[in-house]
Amino acid sequence: MNYEEIVETRNGNLQHQEKVLYGVFYKKLVDKKYQNVIDIRQDLMDSILFAEGLRRECEANKELTDPRQLHFVANEDSSGIYGLRLEQGNYQTFSQLLEENPAVVASKDFVDVTVRDLLESAAWLHGQGIFHVCYAPSNVFARKGDGAVRLALHGSFYQAMNSSRLLYEGYEDFVAPEVLEGEQPDVRSDIYSIGKFIEVLFAQSSMPAEYRLVVKKATHKNPEKRYQTPEAMLSAIRQKRGVKNSMLVGLVALAVALAGVWVYVQMVPEPEEIEFVQPAPDAKADDPFSDDYDPSEDPYEELLLGGDSVTEDVGEMSRAEKERQMKEYEAKAEQIFRKQFTKEADRILSKIYNTEYMNSSEKKFMAASQGTMEELVKVQAELASKTHLSDERTSRIASEVIEMLSAEKKKKLQYNGIQKEKNEDKKK
Repeated sequence: MNYEEIVETRNGNLQHQEKVLYGVFYKKLVDKKYQNVIDIRQDLMDSILFAEGLRRECEANKELTDPRQLHFVANEDSSGIYGLRLEQGNYQTFSQLLEENPAVVASKDFVDVTVRDLLESAAWLHGQGIFHVCYAPSNVFARKGDGAVRLALHGSFYQAMNSSRLLYEGYEDFVAPEVLEGEQPDVRSDIYSIGKFIEVLFAQSSMPAEYRLVVKKATHKNPEKRYQTPEAMLSAIRQKRGVKNSMLVGLVALAVALAGVWVYVQMVPEPEEIEFVQPAPDAKADDPFSDDYDPSEDPYEELLLGGDSVTEDVGEMSRAEKERQMKEYEAKAEQIFRKQFTKEADRILSKIYNTEYMNSSEKKFMAASQGTMEELVKVQAELASKTHLSDERTSRIASEVIEMLSAEKKKKLQYNGIQKEKNEDKKK
């Protein structure tokens, strides 16, 4: 009897099967009650090292108290452990959930709660010295009804196997590159895999800016450049959302102001054109904040972030001196943010502060304004991440810049009221 026939024999009275990383997940009717079962892949059952790891995990599972952990006991016969019986409940994989109901991603708070639960669960497991390694949607369970995250087997129990690629065959996209190369998994390996999981959540929709920026860092090929803890990754998501939300509050006022400018432009006649003699341009001074400046390469960035090497360098400084230097660096970061945001905001606002849009219908103008607001939010979030400034500071500076640019552009607009009068005179 081959493996498929053995599984079929064991799986009498079973319901829908799902392929998971370690085998097949399904519900089996036993004594008029359904049990959650995972049958282990034959190639893994043939591995002595995997079998040893599985037995260790079955023992460790009894002590795992995190509410997102599924508990299980071994199904075994004379050949050893061939499967697991999971705790009672109605579960499915996230892969199945997204396939059956892709719109669930758009449900209020679904993504935020899912990502939070994954990161908090990862942090708890790391505290026990356990790493999940592969957060593929078919290796993460969801409780039916509310989609709450549940985890079962964890990859770090099986790192003694001769090849990680054997264990993760078909799931390589969700495993950190260094693990596939044979290195031991660590916190950053899970950060990478969770980033890949988030990408799948947004496979059918546009990923918000706060997630896009975080996922980009989380899935960096170099572990040193990823988030170093789940807490840091979760904090980054919340921080970037804070930037977005505070910016949106300011942009509501901007939208109202833009509407007012549009009405004003429709009513005020164009002033007579006056020819001015342009003064000779001044010699351009050296600009310490040139357009090609990259804050991430700034020699003071480590101090702004509180790096270890800087701590050693300034360790003998007085408290007052440290505070003075920090204020200088923060002031420089503000200058960098203001200069770069002003440049980008000027480019973005020019798209609507022109005669084409000011002479258009109110509906067209307001539609363009919405796109402008979204673009400004994205730019603020990206520059805030680079300069390491707080949400409050970047929101304040951004509001000041937008107000200043709006006032300048308002003065330069070509008012179309007088133009209409001139055209009417020509007709007469």
